[in-house]
Amino acid sequence: MKHVLKLLLLVATLSPVFSESAQAKTVRYELTIANEKVNLSGKKSVDFSLTVNGGIPAPTLEFTEGDDAEIVVKNRIPNQEASIHWHGILLPPEMDGVPYVNNPPIQPGGEFIFRFKIRQHGTYWYHSHTMTQEQDGVYGAFIIHPKKKTINYDKDIVVVLSDWSDEGGDKILHNLRKDGDYYLYKKGTMRSWLGAIQAGKLGTYLENEWTRMGGMDFSDVGYDAFLINGKKDSQLASLHPGEKVRIRIINAGASSYFYVSLGQSPMKVISADGIDIEPVYAKELLMGMAETYDVLFEVPEHKNYELKATCQDGTGSASGWIGMGEKVPAPIKPFPDQYMSMDHSSHGGGHGSHSMSNDQPMDHSSHSGHQMSENEHSGHEMNHDDTDHSMHNMHAGHKMETKKESPKKVIETLTVDEIKAQKPTTLPKGKVHEVKLVLGGDMRRYIWHINNKAIFEDRTISINEGDIVRFTYENTTMMHHPMHLHGHFFRVLNKYGESSPLKHTVDVPPHMSRTIEFYANEPGDWMLHCHNLFHMSTGMARVVKYSSFTPKPEIAHLQHQDHHLHDPWYAYGMLEAASNHGQAYLRLSQTWNQLEARIETRNSAGKNFSYTDEWEVEGDLFYRRWFGRFFNIVGGGTVFDKKPLGTVGVAYTLPLLFESQALVDHRGKFRLELERRFQWTRTIFTDADLTWRPDQGHEIGKDLEYEVSLMYSPVWSWSAGLMLTERNLGVGVTFQF
Repeated sequence: MKHVLKLLLLVATLSPVFSESAQAKTVRYELTIANEKVNLSGKKSVDFSLTVNGGIPAPTLEFTEGDDAEIVVKNRIPNQEASIHWHGILLPPEMDGVPYVNNPPIQPGGEFIFRFKIRQHGTYWYHSHTMTQEQDGVYGAFIIHPKKKTINYDKDIVVVLSDWSDEGGDKILHNLRKDGDYYLYKKGTMRSWLGAIQAGKLGTYLENEWTRMGGMDFSDVGYDAFLINGKKDSQLASLHPGEKVRIRIINAGASSYFYVSLGQSPMKVISADGIDIEPVYAKELLMGMAETYDVLFEVPEHKNYELKATCQDGTGSASGWIGMGEKVPAPIKPFPDQYMSMDHSSHGGGHGSHSMSNDQPMDHSSHSGHQMSENEHSGHEMNHDDTDHSMHNMHAGHKMETKKESPKKVIETLTVDEIKAQKPTTLPKGKVHEVKLVLGGDMRRYIWHINNKAIFEDRTISINEGDIVRFTYENTTMMHHPMHLHGHFFRVLNKYGESSPLKHTVDVPPHMSRTIEFYANEPGDWMLHCHNLFHMSTGMARVVKYSSFTPKPEIAHLQHQDHHLHDPWYAYGMLEAASNHGQAYLRLSQTWNQLEARIETRNSAGKNFSYTDEWEVEGDLFYRRWFGRFFNIVGGGTVFDKKPLGTVGVAYTLPLLFESQALVDHRGKFRLELERRFQWTRTIFTDADLTWRPDQGHEIGKDLEYEVSLMYSPVWSWSAGLMLTERNLGVGVTFQF
């Protein structure tokens, strides 16, 4: 009898598990990544693009919480590896999809089957994590429906925002490494003295240059189109008055923040990064790359309402229409102020963004009466084989809506600062592991890093299972950085304290900070990175590694081949030809290392700036080692006055962006250089170069050399104009490549 009772008790205990397992269904998809020709910009067809099942964006995958996902990813790209990462999805680390970190890359002609339990619901997405494939078309929506509908609406609309270039991601990256300002000409966003004067901001312009910051960088790339579901303008849904829709908005842009607005009325935002929040009304959203927001919209009249996504730099937008009849356009977003003050306390790309102040609550202990389990705090369980009920609790909370609500408060631009969780998200008491992550970079050389080290220099952040892990991001740059942590949801500490929201990606505004924290109960190796594709590609990333986790031998072997550990070389060249002057320059650069070769020829001086038949030649072959944005040491050889000279020295960027260099040769002779560019208008500039060689005068007795130009440059690649040296005046042209 005793054994029978034990058996009955065991059956009663396990029956809910068996019941739920029996109800779970396997949902299977096949995704084929291929190289196909497309025309998304309307300007030309390109052959570098990558499609998934023949389309851009990739197909929308739909599941129900509790399903077993089985997704077959096939790589049909010739001579190129591929991958898929399931962004924001809680799963085992070996299913995360990051090649050389969690998974083997999918080889050409090969395939990989992803299998994992769906333990959450909400709006998510997926994309390639291989090189720049995300920019070239490998991205799509991943929608998970709840077991029980908690919000009343009639239809779902999936909105995938993206940016598109007819150049291709690999070429974009190479262009940026040539010159971080490469795309300013294409975008028409070159700052200038005349522009500052016309804007009444000359003082601010000079102040920004005095601090060597230059100005706000809204984006890096000049795109050819911005898209909603792969189109610049389209009808998303034809709806009748009174119909209510859930609009699932995903920013799948590779490097573009978007302002999103709908018609002329405030939007009711009900979810952020897949998790339901306290509803909030906003005129517009500022969406970082990889963020998702859900908006509940009831069509008020027999009209067609524009959902508009405008790139943060103001260079373009995409439109989708919801409804029928007369069109109701969304507000036109003003072009951003290129000459704004660098006082960042009042802006974070928009409105209301701020860092955590000292008097804001940071309650990390359990809250009496609202204590959440450890699994609810982190958003996932250690046991991947069981459905995570805590995720259901985390997402739940909305009651079925039966009446129309009026907004009590309308936010101008919604950011994470105004998002409140539906229930306390405080973490259990435990050891707190704090990590400061300083986000830095150099826009001119286009390198990006964390704590002054790119990922190839410092790959791993080690954490311990069971700790409360707190990351404080400090952004020292002039750009927004959307920071994403794989495999976890984290609290973003804001003014709501214990109700701070849970997210998987957080915007860190320029010269500001964000603090996030999470309960470390998901052993694995997980990427942490900026979701600007080109910032991640040039170093702004880490791998968060649990000390208790040991990857499978085949994955551990692959991790030594991780492409994140490589520091590739990029090339830049310049040719200058004038009637009195000629120069050729070639540079090869890594993150901190630089090789450069220069050869210069100048016409000898005659009387009254006249020309002679004699030309002087000099040249340099230098190695530079950079230490931060402003300082580098130099070593190499120089040819001057027909003599080869060993040379060493230092270079430093002075206030007002003057580039200075002090060199000494093996004879003990000095060479001092100073140069600066003056951008007068968008297309007219002056390059001023000054070289002083004490006691090394030429035959005419001059120690001082200079060149001052006045050039017209409608595009990045060439310029033409006047070139004045200390000897004569010439006319010439310059080519960059």
